[in-house]
Amino acid sequence: MKAVVLAAGNGERASPYSLTRPKAMFPVANKPIICYIISYLKEAGIEEFVIVLGKLGDRIVNYLGNGEKLGVKISYVTQPTPNGTSKALAIAKSELKEDGELIVVYGDILTTKRTFIELIESFRRSGAMATVAVKEGDATHNFGTEIRENKMSSIVWRPRESNLRTYGIIAMKSKFLSYVERNPGIMLKVPVGMMPPLEGELFQSINDAIENGESITFFKVKDFIVDVDYPWSLIEANVSMLKHMSNELTSSQISPSAKISQSAQISGNIVVGDDSRIGENVYIEGPVWIGKNSIIDRGSIILGPSVIGDNTVVSNYSLVQGVIGNEVRVENAAEVFGIIFDGVYIVHYSEIAGIVGERTDIGAATVCGTLRFDDEKTIVEVKGKKLIGENVAFIGDYCRTGVNAILMPGVRVGPYSIVGPGVILYEDLEPYKIVLAKQELVKKDWGPNKYGW
Repeated sequence: MKAVVLAAGNGERASPYSLTRPKAMFPVANKPIICYIISYLKEAGIEEFVIVLGKLGDRIVNYLGNGEKLGVKISYVTQPTPNGTSKALAIAKSELKEDGELIVVYGDILTTKRTFIELIESFRRSGAMATVAVKEGDATHNFGTEIRENKMSSIVWRPRESNLRTYGIIAMKSKFLSYVERNPGIMLKVPVGMMPPLEGELFQSINDAIENGESITFFKVKDFIVDVDYPWSLIEANVSMLKHMSNELTSSQISPSAKISQSAQISGNIVVGDDSRIGENVYIEGPVWIGKNSIIDRGSIILGPSVIGDNTVVSNYSLVQGVIGNEVRVENAAEVFGIIFDGVYIVHYSEIAGIVGERTDIGAATVCGTLRFDDEKTIVEVKGKKLIGENVAFIGDYCRTGVNAILMPGVRVGPYSIVGPGVILYEDLEPYKIVLAKQELVKKDWGPNKYGW
């Protein structure tokens, strides 16, 4: 069995982070989503991968290479135009056997190793042409599955009612690719009045196979599964993975070269990498994972579940909970809750809640609000559709904030942008922009005469 990972989409709904990387490279617990897919499938017995690349695909090639460091073989094909998942799979056909088996995984899907293993086992037991991953829950915002007599009867685009959501993990026999090649370029199974995009959806090829009498089965996912469609989906993915990691961590694992101060207070299980140091008066409430050559020092507090990357410093009474990347500095009483990408500096009394992109510099006393005055969720517009987002900030890669900048709940800052000193940001800021506060000064006479002299 070979695996095909579809990573060619533009990921526009996941802006601002998809503007500088494919969604397959979004970090979860400091590891790209695609690395989880590959490592889990390898444990399921698959060692040959075809990755379909699109915009910014060079970042995937640069990171994975030929797969040697993951113990697999990787080949690449490119989808020049993002015109659908079925079209992407058709491009990969030249790399696949005509009489074999394959598993197709969308590159922005995060789940557990057990999901892949059990889905493949279910597919092989069934003898079906294809087996599709589904999970119980609201499916009205994506692809929903219709079941009749315990069999998949169709997949519907944005159904008005459905309790089985369809996800992009499909095990199949190679002969299914004949349906992929004649995909109509539009999702035909939609509720009356709905308007599907003109894209070649792989799920429409599933429908075509069903209508032609082929055996298509479904597998109900037992563990978490997240489709990282929006920026806040990355929060859900990280929270789910941290919870999963916590369940598997049954004891502390501390490198012999790590150093822990006697004055540090530690409760719960922790993992500490080579040459890392936990200094004086640090408080850690596990589960917490600390990478290599990192420093937690001077009364800082780490609340679990949290992951701290390699070569990272958390110091001077800072408070952290979430996922902190590699080569990050959090210092001087900063409070950080959320996901911080690699190379970020948050070093001057800031309060950050949300996601901060790669190599971003957070200025002194920057604050990201998390609670609206009306206690409601934030409404975010994505490609013309109003959605319920999260009451945190989303700061893109290579950004800066000035002293005393305030970012209101739900705002998104595009990459390569600056939120200037004293700015209160109520609306999204586009990429390649700087926003500055315009100050009005009032000058009046003043002196001792004001006191009656």
